[in-house]
Amino acid sequence: MVSNKNRNRKQKSKKKLRLPVIFILVALLSYIFSFLFLNKYEMVLTLKGDDPLYIEYGEEWEDPGVNAYEKNAFIGFIKSKVTPSVSNNITDQLGEFTITYHAKTNRSEAEVKRKVIVQDTTAPVIELLSNPDTYTPFNHPYVEEGLTAVDNYDGDLSLSVTSEEKDGKVYYSVTDSSGNTATAEREIVYDDRMPPVITLEDGGDVLLQQWSQYTDKFSAVDDCDGDVTSQVKIEGSVDTAVPGNYTLTYTVSDSHNNQAVITRTVHVIDGSIPDRSKIIYLTFDDGPGQYTDELLDILDKYNVKVTFFTTSAYPAYAYCMKRAAEAGHTVAVHTATHNYASIYSSDDAYWDDFNRQNEAIAAQTGSRTTLFRFPGGSSNTISANYSQGIMTRLAQEAEQKGYQYFDWNVTSGDAGETTDTQVVITNVTTQVASNTEYGRSSVVLQHDVKDYSVAAVEEIIKWGKENGYAFLPLTSGSPTAHHPINN
Repeated sequence: MVSNKNRNRKQKSKKKLRLPVIFILVALLSYIFSFLFLNKYEMVLTLKGDDPLYIEYGEEWEDPGVNAYEKNAFIGFIKSKVTPSVSNNITDQLGEFTITYHAKTNRSEAEVKRKVIVQDTTAPVIELLSNPDTYTPFNHPYVEEGLTAVDNYDGDLSLSVTSEEKDGKVYYSVTDSSGNTATAEREIVYDDRMPPVITLEDGGDVLLQQWSQYTDKFSAVDDCDGDVTSQVKIEGSVDTAVPGNYTLTYTVSDSHNNQAVITRTVHVIDGSIPDRSKIIYLTFDDGPGQYTDELLDILDKYNVKVTFFTTSAYPAYAYCMKRAAEAGHTVAVHTATHNYASIYSSDDAYWDDFNRQNEAIAAQTGSRTTLFRFPGGSSNTISANYSQGIMTRLAQEAEQKGYQYFDWNVTSGDAGETTDTQVVITNVTTQVASNTEYGRSSVVLQHDVKDYSVAAVEEIIKWGKENGYAFLPLTSGSPTAHHPINN
């Protein structure tokens, strides 16, 4: 028999083993209960980067994104990464916008928003254009060479740029619609590269009868110094008692040592020409052109002086004006463009064209002229298509301005009537002879841009000299051969 003492010892041992088992079973049942009935998940979204996020207009940018995961509410270390959807309403305009991040599973869902501000803090860019050959004459305001102003948001702001000239510089400023201001400055290059311009008011050549009184008329203006007429020095003199050709040389320098030199020939004629009926004034319109050099060679050969009513139609031959003036020919204005619709559209349009050509003459010869010929002559009617009464007004304005215009009383026919050199010769010689019968000198119309007309000049000169005619350039004292004005 087992003693009572041993039995009691065994019962106590069984009780000690039962307690941990019961504890483990209770814990396990509790975990199973929590897992089955208390297990919940939550979605966690946190923004990366700044909020609000500032973006510069027009620049590349990248969405910083979010941290996104789903975790167990009961056991926090159990997490799973998720990829949220992203939507935004950002446009290519300035303002506030929103990026929305949204994540969802069958167990949880969450959303977070980020504010995005598209701003413009970039100032416009001003670019100053310049030409290394451009300068501003002393004592003159600066003439803008050109500039551009471009803004990243507003685009072209060139017309909005303001400028102020001060202390030898030009200061520029422009502000965009966001209030960003750009500035720039330009150093003004002052210089004096142009000589004065001497104007011989009676033209480059003057015709005087023996014993008549000669009064010299001229002026000189400098682009920086203004009127420098009093500083002109004259070499040469005229003796009206002795027939001959007298050359006067006019010289003037400005304060920056730019010098202008020009000559004038005064022709004193004697009694061998009792009246002007034996004088021929050859005039050539529309050049200089490709045949003008050839014509000048012919004139040099016979020592004949003529008149060129010039244009700027053929700029490659502009140098011929200088050659003609230096040879003693009269260089006068015809028209810069010879565009009837343009020059006869208004009085101002005509004088603008006139002044352009006079400047072209001055650039080659050093002197403007007061002598000119209307395109189409003063009697033209085509001008009425563009402005009624303009020829009447222009003739009056010319006199008020101190200018003198010349028509013609001998037409060579080279303006469209013929292309035959012999016909040109016949036309000129026949009409000159007729003028002589009526006691008139002859103002002949030809064109030095017509090769067949230039080819006729040598024979015309020979005929004239054989028949006792003198060839002279037009001056302010020459016959004008005015036509009746028809508009």
